[in-house]
Amino acid sequence: MKTYRAAVIGLGFIGPLHVDALNRVPRASVTALCDCDAQLAGTLAERYSARAFTDWHDVVRDPEVDVIHNCLPPALHDEVNREAILHGKHVYCEKPLSLTADDAKRIALLAEEHGVRAGLNHQYRMNAAVQEMRARVQKGLAGKVLAMNGCYLQESASRRTDWTGRMANTGIARAISDIGTHWADTAECVLGQPITEVFADLHIHYPVRTDDRGGTHQMDTEDTGFIIVRFADGTPGQVMISKSACGHKNDLQVSVWAEEYSLEWHQEVPDRLILGRKDTGFETFYMNKRTCLEETKKYITAPTGHMMGWPDALKNAMQAYYDSLDDDPRADVPYATFRDGFRRLAFVEACVRSSREKAWVEVEQW
Repeated sequence: MKTYRAAVIGLGFIGPLHVDALNRVPRASVTALCDCDAQLAGTLAERYSARAFTDWHDVVRDPEVDVIHNCLPPALHDEVNREAILHGKHVYCEKPLSLTADDAKRIALLAEEHGVRAGLNHQYRMNAAVQEMRARVQKGLAGKVLAMNGCYLQESASRRTDWTGRMANTGIARAISDIGTHWADTAECVLGQPITEVFADLHIHYPVRTDDRGGTHQMDTEDTGFIIVRFADGTPGQVMISKSACGHKNDLQVSVWAEEYSLEWHQEVPDRLILGRKDTGFETFYMNKRTCLEETKKYITAPTGHMMGWPDALKNAMQAYYDSLDDDPRADVPYATFRDGFRRLAFVEACVRSSREKAWVEVEQW
């Protein structure tokens, strides 16, 4: 079985988590780490017995690297991805794939043209409980799906003084792009249907924010959004997205209402589903290889009651990605791809347009 040599470019918040996950994937070997901070790159490279780089160009040209993990800020994704693809590297990129849907489509087509695997890190869909929900829904075990709903709530922008550099250069949206796309990706994965229409109401709570030095920053992207959606099969849904919900640390919820029972998944307690039945009420269904569906078992990485969370979903996504590298690039895969990256940005752009026009807007399809 071939081992693929991985390089992680960008060692800020998410990059080291990629490294940790890769060290749990048998077919991956971390051989290069790159960051403009030479000391950071050197320290982590020594820790993981990898080579340190400060220029990403050198990494994508390195013949000793097979896979590029692009963990740089979104504005740099296209340039790095393009060069990596042209040098024949497989690419696993953080979201959002690009800053616009058009740019995302171009880079996705380039990857397909050159026959490289192009994965996108929407890891929430790779939780065992989400995969259990997906299997139950798509097998029809819960009966006819009536509606989907949920939220993704955080508290990082609730105060006027909550300013960080990450709020800049996010494209035309911020909360929807950063966290709303995760709900959309997870919901589409569960239902097996794309979102085709949206009606969105987006809000900027503080048109001007202040930083800790007294500087001011004009805000033109949303803090909170309320979105009604329709899926391709006609299923209705709704979602609340906010960076300004005090007390909510990383509260992603996806719910399916169906004729036989409902299914709810809460990211902050990610190793279980809540099943709601008409006659008997709610029950907690833990991820357990003895009771879960066959499709779910490979995503269960710990004994029942031993919490499987965010790092496990990230590992599951990378495991699936590396397992697919020897397959036909056109084959279906469980993880998000660059085509999904296009769909997520088309969703964002439709939400922004809908809020401006106060009307239903169609989401551009592939």
